[in-house]
Amino acid sequence: MPISIRQTGYGSMSEKPMDILNAVRALAQGKQPAADISDILYEHGCFYLLSMLKAENRYTKAAQTQAVLNRISVRERYAVCRPLFQAFDDAGIPYAVVKGAVLSQAVYGDCGLRASGDIDLLMDRRDIDEVEAVLAGNGFIQGRVTDEGVVPFTRKELLFQTALSHQTAPFIKRTTNPLCPYVNVDINLDILWGESRVKGDMGLVLSATEPAEICGAPLRKLSCEMELIALCLHHYKDANSLFLLMQNGLRLSLFCDIYFYMKRCRPDLHVLGTICRQLQVTAYVYYCLYYANRVFDDDALLSPYLSALETERAIGLLDTYGLEEAERKKWDMDFEERLFHPDFAGYFRTCLTPSDINKIQANSRFM
Repeated sequence: MPISIRQTGYGSMSEKPMDILNAVRALAQGKQPAADISDILYEHGCFYLLSMLKAENRYTKAAQTQAVLNRISVRERYAVCRPLFQAFDDAGIPYAVVKGAVLSQAVYGDCGLRASGDIDLLMDRRDIDEVEAVLAGNGFIQGRVTDEGVVPFTRKELLFQTALSHQTAPFIKRTTNPLCPYVNVDINLDILWGESRVKGDMGLVLSATEPAEICGAPLRKLSCEMELIALCLHHYKDANSLFLLMQNGLRLSLFCDIYFYMKRCRPDLHVLGTICRQLQVTAYVYYCLYYANRVFDDDALLSPYLSALETERAIGLLDTYGLEEAERKKWDMDFEERLFHPDFAGYFRTCLTPSDINKIQANSRFM
């Protein structure tokens, strides 16, 4: 896996944030950058951008190795889960595989260029009993991996997960593959996060699916516009959750995913705007596209979307963090500075209230 973010500061050549962004933009345009930012790209999990560098070094080689391991794990996971997809289809249970390899394939044309450790399924809460029966019937246990194998979660842990998350506790199955000894399946019951007061219309979301295939396994994935919305909502959460910011920092890969999805898939603007309004998520999608444009500076691609999606609420979310209204605060540092801050965790800790810290600690214990 990539080394821990923030270990090497701004990079081996002490580049400043705008120098880093200029190098990123050059790569996105098919040019070789003047500055060596391979260490930063590796820290941020940007394997696609690393693959564009012509000069090899320990970071590009490590990324190549990681991509190979990712593909091996993806093949194992999808082989194990193929009977699940077939069972859902046979039973008429609506579902979509999201994030992970499916998203990597859509964004980068390669299922191994985004690191992931599980398979994420988007399901309707009304189908959860039938879904759990399918998983149990295929040898999955709702629990955690320990030295003794998979240990089932306690009732308290299951209730906490259900109450504070849009996901069920993970389902795990052991394999015979030493490079992928366990397959983890996460069931997502909403495209919004647990704290959100607005809940996604899962009937609408799961009506917008299409067939796809990963490593020979037929499955269902979201249509282009719905997939972009799900991606933006997931990345908005990553960029605003107190727990995830403290744990992972703000990662360049979030905005790479969004930008290259737009560049490769070109979602229909009218369809996108209509679905955003139906799901009441316009502001969050705008936020993600705005910062993707802040990184890649591609007005020709993104300005039409930003103009169409701009609202007062969307503007109000910029330069803030926090998923709940009560915890939302304004950043006191520019986006570029916090994106590449050499000690983001140390900086972010100074921004937190005692209540924020208690929430992060609770998430650390149960999530």
